[in-house]
Amino acid sequence: MTDNSATADRNVSGVSIRLDGVVKQYKGTAKPAVQKIDLDIEAGHIVAFVGPSGCGKTTTLKMINRLIEPTQGRLFIGDRDVTGEDPDKLRQSIGYVIQAGGLFPHWSVSKNIGAIPRVLGWDKQRIAERTEYLLDLVGLDADTFRDRLPKDMSGGQQQRVGVARALAADPPVLLMDEPFSAVDPITRVRLQDSLIAIQHEVAKTIVIVTHDFEEATKLGDKVLILSEGGKIEQYATPEEILAKPANPFVEEFIGSGATLAHLTLTRVRDVEHNPVVTARVGDSSQEVIGRAKAQGATWVAVVDSQGRPQSWPSLDEVATKERISDYVDERLPTVAPSSTLNDALDSMLAASQGGVLVTDSRGAVTGALTVATVMSVIRGQLSDARADDEQVSYSAHTEGTA
Repeated sequence: MTDNSATADRNVSGVSIRLDGVVKQYKGTAKPAVQKIDLDIEAGHIVAFVGPSGCGKTTTLKMINRLIEPTQGRLFIGDRDVTGEDPDKLRQSIGYVIQAGGLFPHWSVSKNIGAIPRVLGWDKQRIAERTEYLLDLVGLDADTFRDRLPKDMSGGQQQRVGVARALAADPPVLLMDEPFSAVDPITRVRLQDSLIAIQHEVAKTIVIVTHDFEEATKLGDKVLILSEGGKIEQYATPEEILAKPANPFVEEFIGSGATLAHLTLTRVRDVEHNPVVTARVGDSSQEVIGRAKAQGATWVAVVDSQGRPQSWPSLDEVATKERISDYVDERLPTVAPSSTLNDALDSMLAASQGGVLVTDSRGAVTGALTVATVMSVIRGQLSDARADDEQVSYSAHTEGTA
């Protein structure tokens, strides 16, 4: 889950959301799509909606900004009862992100990001400054991407622009409907980590719909588990859900994913990192090899002027050339401090590497993590989980024979 333990120390720009007896029943149907929901979402937190297909999670999300009108009940954004507000004006004050970014295909990145600010009457200079800030915030170079069309960008880049566009008018609330489901697993992890880093900086109130329980536990300060008809089965922190499922439905829903979800609760920042010897393009290979050997390293990370990794050659590879080359390894495995140990292991396996580089929110190298370290922690967690299961089984047995 996201680390909002320091929420009180941050400048929270989000506001609370409250659903008071909200129901959605479509005409001609015997049962409501979403039965009576009472829900409080704290300002500055991320809440993940999760549940089986047809449970009403997307319908509930869309009722918050009234893309779907509730049949009954009231909606509050902060202290405002927005149930009867003009829906178009309401949506201008709420960020909304969908699969693949939902960008206008024939508009440039800057025009896409500036869509709502233009409607709100912002001047060109203000929009340009906001666009540059947001592109930096989502990890895209403004000079490179400002004038690009969506078709000339990868799925992950389009999704980052989609997040930037949703944040353009600085809304207090951000709604995200399966935002990362259309990208490959490695890109998905990076987008999740990017969202966590962005949230740490802007502290919005974010509601995200996902079908993936592991993603819900990674991103959510709280997780809302829904069953058919929008019935709330449990609303709690990831730790509480995993430790104390509210009922058999929740137990069955999290099922085999519980082991992976436990790994999701341990982040890269929670384990010890190995130091990294860095080098720059053009450095003397012999000087770099000398520094690396002095620290007991067998490889180095070649970084750019911002400290972002380009490659990580072994010392034998470095020795083949007089100076450090400008080779860029496109499959270089990296993770953020907010990445889970499961993410780190996936990155290593995808790149067929025995380790992964740890980078900060701007992509600069801060350390490395080896497969041995990750596996050691995982083995410890699985051992603890088995011990807990055995204790529960023993307690149930003794109670039954008492």
